[in-house]
Amino acid sequence: MKRSGKFYRRNEQDVMSQLGLQPTKNSGSGWIEKEDGQSEDVICQLKSTDASSIKVNKKDLDVLQYNATVAHKLPVFAIQFLQSQEVYLVLKPEMLPEIVKYIETGERVDNDLLDIDISEHEQLEPEVRKTIKSSSSAREMFNRENEKQFQKKRRSAK
Repeated sequence: MKRSGKFYRRNEQDVMSQLGLQPTKNSGSGWIEKEDGQSEDVICQLKSTDASSIKVNKKDLDVLQYNATVAHKLPVFAIQFLQSQEVYLVLKPEMLPEIVKYIETGERVDNDLLDIDISEHEQLEPEVRKTIKSSSSAREMFNRENEKQFQKKRRSAK
């Protein structure tokens, strides 16, 4: 039997709470809060499965890394196998000492580890939509051409 979205949302909240993170609203799909859970120093994405294996996309990891960089937090990718209720955390090896330091002392994140080039991900200036001004004669000409293009051809009854 397929699980409902309500189940996954509740499960996500439970797992984030177990990890000591605050679950985000709407699974991070809003403008302010991103990913599935956050604390003051950590941001986490959760993937759950009923299967015995899971596929991790590089794009998901890149988005997590980007959101962590923007928020100046440590990125943690969590994988949960629902059958056994086991949760695994995926980290970059160079972040392991920082995570251990954070767990032991609760000290803030060393921002040098989080430096990546975010310029490829964000546009500095929003795109400006061009406004097209129209006259009544241009509109009438467009409608005539449109009618001509879609007009049914008469056929004889032969």
